[in-house]
Amino acid sequence: MTRRVVIVGDVFDRPDRKTVLAELSRRRPDIQWSWIQAEGAAFNLPPKFFQPLLHELRTSVDEKPLVVLLGNIHGRDRNSLFVSCPDPVRAPLELSTIQELCDWLVSEDAGLFHEPPWRVSSRQAALLALLSKLVRNKSWNKDTQGHQWTKEIDLMGQAPVYRPAHQDVYREAVVLLEMLRGTLLLTKGGNQGKTPKEWSINTRFLPEVKRVMNSRSFNPLRESNELRTAMAHVDGLPPEASTIVIEEGIVSEKVLSICRER
Repeated sequence: MTRRVVIVGDVFDRPDRKTVLAELSRRRPDIQWSWIQAEGAAFNLPPKFFQPLLHELRTSVDEKPLVVLLGNIHGRDRNSLFVSCPDPVRAPLELSTIQELCDWLVSEDAGLFHEPPWRVSSRQAALLALLSKLVRNKSWNKDTQGHQWTKEIDLMGQAPVYRPAHQDVYREAVVLLEMLRGTLLLTKGGNQGKTPKEWSINTRFLPEVKRVMNSRSFNPLRESNELRTAMAHVDGLPPEASTIVIEEGIVSEKVLSICRER
């Protein structure tokens, strides 16, 4: 089945829509491309094209199109899109020309095309689940004086760490929290119950965390001397234990979009 990609919004140079679609079709003829291009100074989306897309996203039981959100779009239309499509693929804001737009859409960075599932062990899934929750909340700080934190009760009690179908992921995450405290992860609070315990990613490791998500590989963290012991533990289960698909509720498109940001 041909995969459909629908682009919504616009870029600053307002390239010709037909030219862009023709170039994309030339590069990836296996994809059905369409573009609901914004109009006017307010970057409104034409209702006659936008409303049918929203209806399809809300009601379709068949394979839905993959939606790519460009930077220039009226806030009202952006909010309407999020209701029907909470996790569109977000294009970098700096895209402006036909060349830049087409190059990015067909690149690995955009992540629009299917790759083999990334299967990991429950221990590796636990690490990804912890990091995914913190990335989604943009909880990262350079020290305990920072302001971007996630409460432990939310980190451990909500998806993707808490997943009833995979209780082993939760159990592994409990162990990893303690192992990673003070290196990959920072924590504060929890003294005699007066303040809630909170967690964040240590910004020293944030580039490596983003590369893990984007490259679908733990190598960026394995290369750190500080994390050598923890990563040896993460990698400690045998290869046949790698049965969990991270795309299924662990690393969302929202998380990947944040990791693609510079």
